[in-house]
Amino acid sequence: MQKTCNGESYALSRRKSIVLNPALFFGLPSKTNQNINTLKSSILNSENVKHDYALQEHDRATISYIKTHWKLALYILLAPMLHAFNLLLCLLKAIKVIAIPCIMIIAVFHSLCLSAQTPRKDSGVNGQVKSELSGVVSSSDGTPLQGVSVRIEAENLQVKTSKDGRFQLTVSNKSGKIRFSSIGFKSQELSYTAGVSMTVKLIPEDNQLDEAMVIAYGTTTRRYATGSVTKVSAKEIEKQPISNPMLALQGLVPGLEVSPNSGINGGSVSLKIRGTASLAQGTEPLVLLNGNPIAVNGQGISQLTNATGPSGLSLFNGINPTDIESIEVLKDADATAIYGSRGANGVILITTKKGTSDHLRINFNATNGLSAPSNTMKMMTTAEYLSMRREAFSNSKVTMNETNAPDLLVMDTTQYTDFTKYLAGSTKYSQDWTLGLAGGSDRTSFRVNLGVQKENFQVSDDRFSKRYTFSSNLNHSSKDRKFNMDLSINLSNNESQLPTFDPSVYLTLPPHLMLRNADGTLNWRVGSSSFSSLGLSNPLGMLEKSYTGRFNNLFANLSISYEILDDLKLKLSSGYTWGNNNEYSFSPSTSLDPSTANLPFAQSAIGNNNSWILEPYLTYNKLVDKHSFNGVIGGSAQYSTGHNTVLMGYNFVSDLFIKDIVNAGLLIPSNSNFEYKYAAVFGRVNYQYDKKYLLNVSLREDGSSRFGPGKKYALFYSLGLGWIFSDEKIIKSVMPWLTYGKLRGSIGQTGNDGIGNYMYMETWTGVGSAYNGVTAVQPTKLFNPNYSWERNRKRELALELGVWNDRLLLGASYFHNISDNQLIPYKLPYQTGFTSIIQNWPAKIKNEGYEFTIDSKVLNRDNFSWNIKFNLSVTKNKLIDFPNLETSSYASRYVAGESLSVKRKYKYLGIDPDQGIYMFEDKNGDGVFNTLDQNQLVNLDPKFYGGLMNTISYGQLTVGILFDFRKQKGNSYITSLPNAPGYGLINHPQTMLTRWQNNDAEYQRYVAAATDPAYQAAQRFASSDGAIVDASFIKLRNCYINYHLPIRKKTWVQAVDFFLTAQNLLTFTRYEVADPEIQNPFITSPMQTTSLGIKFVF
Repeated sequence: MQKTCNGESYALSRRKSIVLNPALFFGLPSKTNQNINTLKSSILNSENVKHDYALQEHDRATISYIKTHWKLALYILLAPMLHAFNLLLCLLKAIKVIAIPCIMIIAVFHSLCLSAQTPRKDSGVNGQVKSELSGVVSSSDGTPLQGVSVRIEAENLQVKTSKDGRFQLTVSNKSGKIRFSSIGFKSQELSYTAGVSMTVKLIPEDNQLDEAMVIAYGTTTRRYATGSVTKVSAKEIEKQPISNPMLALQGLVPGLEVSPNSGINGGSVSLKIRGTASLAQGTEPLVLLNGNPIAVNGQGISQLTNATGPSGLSLFNGINPTDIESIEVLKDADATAIYGSRGANGVILITTKKGTSDHLRINFNATNGLSAPSNTMKMMTTAEYLSMRREAFSNSKVTMNETNAPDLLVMDTTQYTDFTKYLAGSTKYSQDWTLGLAGGSDRTSFRVNLGVQKENFQVSDDRFSKRYTFSSNLNHSSKDRKFNMDLSINLSNNESQLPTFDPSVYLTLPPHLMLRNADGTLNWRVGSSSFSSLGLSNPLGMLEKSYTGRFNNLFANLSISYEILDDLKLKLSSGYTWGNNNEYSFSPSTSLDPSTANLPFAQSAIGNNNSWILEPYLTYNKLVDKHSFNGVIGGSAQYSTGHNTVLMGYNFVSDLFIKDIVNAGLLIPSNSNFEYKYAAVFGRVNYQYDKKYLLNVSLREDGSSRFGPGKKYALFYSLGLGWIFSDEKIIKSVMPWLTYGKLRGSIGQTGNDGIGNYMYMETWTGVGSAYNGVTAVQPTKLFNPNYSWERNRKRELALELGVWNDRLLLGASYFHNISDNQLIPYKLPYQTGFTSIIQNWPAKIKNEGYEFTIDSKVLNRDNFSWNIKFNLSVTKNKLIDFPNLETSSYASRYVAGESLSVKRKYKYLGIDPDQGIYMFEDKNGDGVFNTLDQNQLVNLDPKFYGGLMNTISYGQLTVGILFDFRKQKGNSYITSLPNAPGYGLINHPQTMLTRWQNNDAEYQRYVAAATDPAYQAAQRFASSDGAIVDASFIKLRNCYINYHLPIRKKTWVQAVDFFLTAQNLLTFTRYEVADPEIQNPFITSPMQTTSLGIKFVF
């Protein structure tokens, strides 16, 4: 396939990633060289140059040198300009499909605006004398505010402030009322006198409806937004003692499910916005930091196994929550379609703090805390365990001996170790410090912040997680305010020294197992049997295994803007992300059971990931009378690469050399690399009439290297409408108590390129040993020319109300999303030589639901206030179509018409009162239990979830309490148990004491033999609906108490705050044994953290 840009052609090979403009990726193109040659000839052939001075000797030498080296000189001087011009020309050609209509709309609208503007009135009408009114508008700290709406209602006059905050009007009346309004500030109506200059300072808005919210390529407010956007402010984030900022969103954002994958510090977090829209591909939202996409290949950054589990350490831990100004969550098509292919699963925008345009401020925070797992199992004591084992042997009629019952006949039955407390329940210590400086002038502001956080691991103090962060922001405007530059840099260094496993996996060890011998050495035997032969392990030996991970991350963003005309601004947003990981883990001989053939080994992993993005775009803003117009048009180019190497080392001489992999006698390397290219053009038109009727249209065409020839590009769009009906005269007269009412709706289509790289390509891998220096290769994946985009069509309808001067804000929305063209591995016939091929399948998934919000200012007096925030989400997921599902390899996994999380289970009938074993329905009556009998469908999706936030302030004291809740079913802890109670040397939770003993019980009888029918029943029970339990919960997620110490005299200390915070303080649930969020007792549950801190402002 041929593409042409600026007269140059390039090909898209079927086995290559997308190739963008050579001027952008591969250096100066031939046409640019031709331009240089033409310019050179023009200069050398020019003979009409006049000189006003005599040439000196060194001047002649300089000119001679330039003539001789003209090409080098011209290249140095002109190449950057020609590069930029050629890139701009290519971008303009690429976006002409969107640009031409938008420019025509802007031109027509601009003409209408000019014709609609009030004529210049130097003299009065009917002899009336006109006067001039001027002034300047600034923020409370003195920063001039541009774009403030200045309106005199009586004369139907309206202008916006200039770059330096100034305005000027020609008025008929010598006095009257004038109104000032701007996004994020309280509107003010003041009296004016013609001829007298005004100085106005606007106060930041505390009304949520008019608080500024960040959206794609701009800002808006809740009042005028046509899309579904939820904002979480810095105040709400800073209340929570967390290291991963995504955890701050729990319970605060309707439609967003946030669940930690592990309670160990640094672990990843599961994020889901409005359900699952894909069968097999990326389901997490797009996350941007200051407009720069991060986590391009997912949030996981660790390559080696560690205590945080399979999901590994999270990239988001490199962002200090105290550096964040706000987090906006974008959900519907109107808010996300302008992000095109990456907006299918929603978008999360993280905006960091900026400097202030006033005197220098120094901030210092110090926090110390204690943490422990919030929900831990109570395991059987030694006496209870021994009783269980003896009863199991009696039930199964098995004779005990030293081989099958060493815990009863060989081990010291007087010993007891509470492994829950020993391995998972101990308290750990954490510290967090930040030091920041901020200040500036009216044209330049800056902010610098340093942060240090350290948290010990719960098992041993020599294991820890440590993070250093540095963030800075510099903002500068030219004297005429036309040029603006904003630079943000965020650096982090994370170090994690952890075990290679989660210690909770060893909670099932017999409580009287001796871990050390009398001489202090590690014990690996029970009598004549080794631990390995008995299925045991020594956690102290496993703790000898060590993992160290060091991660460096850089997030840099540079935004430059220039005001070409009063209403037209050119912006260039650029971002660079760099990540480096250096990991090392080793298993010395002391960590291995001596009876096994396992050898000491070490692993080393080094990775480098780079990504840059460049987004030039134009913004146009025009306000005339009751018409407000905003337009955005631009392009985007992104390039990401990754290089990862893993080394496996064996045959170390001794454990003394195992900490450096170069000492290994045998090294086995493996490498992985990726390259990802992405380009797009986009446009958006936003129109408001009389601040009541709202229209927003977005369009974006994306190109991604993750798709094959002819399928690289796709068009995405959205349409949003809004009507603020509370401003209608009839509504005001009939319902004066209704101060705000808006009906909005949106429709659009987004895509999903959150898939692996090179998935459509034919790939090969080396096999076997080299022969004559040549390694054999074999194919691993088939080429698929029809590999294309997944699509997600979104619709939403919402109603927003505000009553009693907006003291009570209500919101209700309904969303309906359908995703199709699913990318899944589809099974192939065996004769093809391949098991499957990734291809698009016309399966359709529907996500629909309702979201409700309540924001109430219950009380608001001089020294007392009480605010409530509540949100509730009711969602439903359904696979509405999957052609030929019954004959596909997905028949046992999915059910048409049901949720993707539906599981097929046996129907549990209770416990046989005579035999004391679980009973199940034999659906077809053949006497054999298999998948054909699994006829019970169990939906594990939450039925509803939400949060309740109370904030009470009295004088200098502020108390915040956040609850979040979820109504759901979940897997019982029994599904995580390694075996039936009583079988093997495995301890169980104390809840298993309520077993069958010739009476009604919750659990069947204990069993000691695999031939016992109770053993098969226990295995079957884990796959039945009997193992599905109520996993609903209400959590006291956060409690925050802050006391602001009043400073009565002028001093160098401006503010002092003392605060106490608690996270995961209480859990109300019927779910037994484990935490209802994680639902696995062998994964460390979320930490219960209590912190005490102090904050100074100088």
